[in-house]
Amino acid sequence: ARPTAAADTTRLRALVVDDSAMMRRLVRETLSGDPAFAVVGEAGDGRAALALMAELRPDLTMLDIEMPVLDGIGTLREWALSGHGAVVIVSSAARPGSELAALARRLGASAVVGKPSGAFSPDLRDRQGEAILRAARRATFLPAAAGAEG
Repeated sequence: ARPTAAADTTRLRALVVDDSAMMRRLVRETLSGDPAFAVVGEAGDGRAALALMAELRPDLTMLDIEMPVLDGIGTLREWALSGHGAVVIVSSAARPGSELAALARRLGASAVVGKPSGAFSPDLRDRQGEAILRAARRATFLPAAAGAEG
């Protein structure tokens, strides 16, 4: 777990949580490309995420479900007791409409975005980034980004 450089206070503070360094990078780069967000930290498991959530009090946490130490559902259960900000699930395990996604929503997740498994193509990466950004903006009550689709 690591906090990142101090962020501009006018931007919404985001925490990225995923055990995959590649997915953390995709989510970080996607959010950082939007002037509304500043990524202030990253974690590779739920326990580290909870520590950073308490320390950094992010406005938005992008959270994976399948992780070591403490999974995303366990993280959501603990966050729900005293958490701050919105949580968006980005997971291949909790596809939108699944029972796991419904549980995540009951525990307070603002949105669920499916993530692909396997290799990323540039086109898939762009589409996935758009879905992540749409969910992040909705969860933090921002309008769709200028020029963004649907």
